Amino acid sequence: MNCIKDNACKLVGISAVFLSLLAAGCAPIDPETGLATLKATPENAQMKKKITVKEFTPIFVVRFDANRTGFTDMEKGRLLGFIQAQDVDFGEVLQLELPPFNHANGVNKLRYGAIGSFLEDEGFKISPKVTKDGLRDSLRVYFSKYVATVDPICEKGWHLPSGTAYENRPLPHMGCSTASAFVQMLANPKDLIKPKDIGPYDGERAALSIQSYRTGSSGSSSSSEDSGTSD
Repeated sequence: MNCIKDNACKLVGISAVFLSLLAAGCAPIDPETGLATLKATPENAQMKKKITVKEFTPIFVVRFDANRTGFTDMEKGRLLGFIQAQDVDFGEVLQLELPPFNHANGVNKLRYGAIGSFLEDEGFKISPKVTKDGLRDSLRVYFSKYVATVDPICEKGWHLPSGTAYENRPLPHMGCSTASAFVQMLANPKDLIKPKDIGPYDGERAALSIQSYRTGSSGSSSSSEDSGTSD
C-alpha cells in the first residue's frame, strides 16, 4: 500500500517537473539568470504611444525677367501648383521674402507687391520674411507645415510576442491604432504644439441669432409687438 502511495507521489513529482520543463522550453531563456524571459514586460508594455510633430518649410522661388516688375502667367501657374501640392488651405499664411527696397526704380518693391497682391487675391494671408541671402531676379515664398507621426513601433504591424506571456501584460502594440487614428483626424498637427488662442465669442447671442433667422423673426419686430400688446 505504501509502495503504491510512493509510486503515486513519484509520478506526481515527475509530471510537475516535466510540465515546468515544457513551459520553460516554450519561452526564451535568459543566459545570465537561466529563467524564462517574456517579451511583454512592464518596461515595454506601455499603453501610451508617443506622437511627434515636426515642422517643414517648403520653398518656392518666383523668377522675374531682368529689370521686370511683373511675373509671367507661367510663373503664376507654377506658384499655384506649389500651393496645391503643399495642400495650403484657403486663408492660411504664406511668408514672402522681403527684399531690400534700395533697388533702382523701386523694382524690388514692385516685385514684392506683385506677388503679395496675387496671393491675397487667391485668398491667402501674406507675412514678410527678412532673409540675408537674397537671390538675383527672384523672390521666395515659404510655407510652414507640420506633420505628426506615431512611435515607429506602430509601423511594424501586430505580431505575436515571443514567450508564453503567462503574466498577461498588455502587448507593446496596444495603443497604436488609437494614436494613429488620432493623428489622421488632426486638421492641423500644429495645434498639438502651437494651439491657437480662443477668440472672443458669445454663445448665447450666436444661438439666438440663428434661432431668429430660422423662425423668420427679429429682435426689433418682437419688441414692437410686445409694445403693441401692452397698449
